[in-house]
Amino acid sequence: MSTGFDFLAALVVLIALYAAVVFRQLIGRSELVPFLFLGGAVALVVLGVLTPLQAERAINLPILAFLFSMFVFAVALDRAGAMSHLARWIVSKAERPEDLVPLLFVGFGLISTVVVNDAFVILMVPLLLHLSKRLGTRPLPLLLTLAYAVTVGSALTPMGNPQNLLIALSSGMSAPFVTFLRYLLVPVVISLVACGYLLRHWFGPQLRPEHPGLPAPLPKGPYPLLPRGGWGRRLRAYPVLAIFPATMSALLFIDVGDALGVFPSISIDVVVATGATLLLLVQPARSRMLTRIDWGTLLLLVGLFVVMTGEVNAGVVGRLTTFFPVPAAGPGGSVTPLGVGSILFSSALGSQVFSNVPWVALTIPTLQGLGYGPGSSLAWVTLAAGSTLAGNLTLLGAASNLIIANQAERGGVRVPLKEFMRYGVPISALSFAITGACLVLRL
Repeated sequence: MSTGFDFLAALVVLIALYAAVVFRQLIGRSELVPFLFLGGAVALVVLGVLTPLQAERAINLPILAFLFSMFVFAVALDRAGAMSHLARWIVSKAERPEDLVPLLFVGFGLISTVVVNDAFVILMVPLLLHLSKRLGTRPLPLLLTLAYAVTVGSALTPMGNPQNLLIALSSGMSAPFVTFLRYLLVPVVISLVACGYLLRHWFGPQLRPEHPGLPAPLPKGPYPLLPRGGWGRRLRAYPVLAIFPATMSALLFIDVGDALGVFPSISIDVVVATGATLLLLVQPARSRMLTRIDWGTLLLLVGLFVVMTGEVNAGVVGRLTTFFPVPAAGPGGSVTPLGVGSILFSSALGSQVFSNVPWVALTIPTLQGLGYGPGSSLAWVTLAAGSTLAGNLTLLGAASNLIIANQAERGGVRVPLKEFMRYGVPISALSFAITGACLVLRL
């Protein structure tokens, strides 16, 4: 049972932690964010808000295993040249520099549905910095396009981001892959196209060469989506080119079988971890692959899980969530249009305070206490969409934003908070409006 001291100590840690995160962003030192959250976790244990055992149990191992597995796939795909080839194929479709924005937005958004966005952005930032040099333009528009795109696109599937996976694993919903597609395919596709062309209007002029007398060189095709010939040698050198699509196909096959009642349900993280383990067993130079894993993001999540468990146990979250009321579930766990709007709105605000993964971790038991269960698919998908799309409001709304800012700083480019919000707020408003309307109308 929490005490007044626990509440005060947890509240002070939370305020200090997020103030430090904002300050680090303002001075351009986002690489320290994982250590800030780990420090916050240690502080809660030292102050007695959590026992060491409670802190250990707070760490969500399935989420970490899933992310580690996806990082393994992402690094292997990058080593195979698949990511750069796919990006060049997208770029080759642009006739003018300004056409890059909608193409990259839709392309990056679709890729992030199967490659978790936190892993994907690590690989794309260096490529976009190189592309901006070839174009002779500022890199910031391309980086912001990447940030907004992976947020919108990753909402579509359980493996698009960590919070979606957490919902899929914790809500008890059956066939999560099929369920997400059922409710979010239409709004995500519409949002990708609409937001992509809105960004073209804003960023298109900025992608023209800074020196008018110089051409803007774009890679010229033809770049076939699938290279011709040499696949035997290619697969021996890079088995990920076969194992990754096979793993994704197995996920879909098992999920559809589960939805039809043909196969028993198998957890998403188990399927992905099995594929990643097989890859590590057969992949040459696996030790070098492991050194490229984004361990910082995994550490960030460890700290987040412990910190938010401490805030829950101390009663801070219970006090804060009263400001975001959600109606109780209807018959059979159904959610009303008002409930859809409430979940979206509360997720948009709550994710800015807690970040989207911790917010989802806190909201799941709250919704379950209101009567939302395994059959409340619409409520859970609404939570996933709201917490994910909220990442485009501010840099602090999603871990992928912090990763992009960190990677960009290493390349000498700063992503200012003000600039991010200048375009992110209207992008969020548009995607929220589209998604909310589609969910209410069950499109």
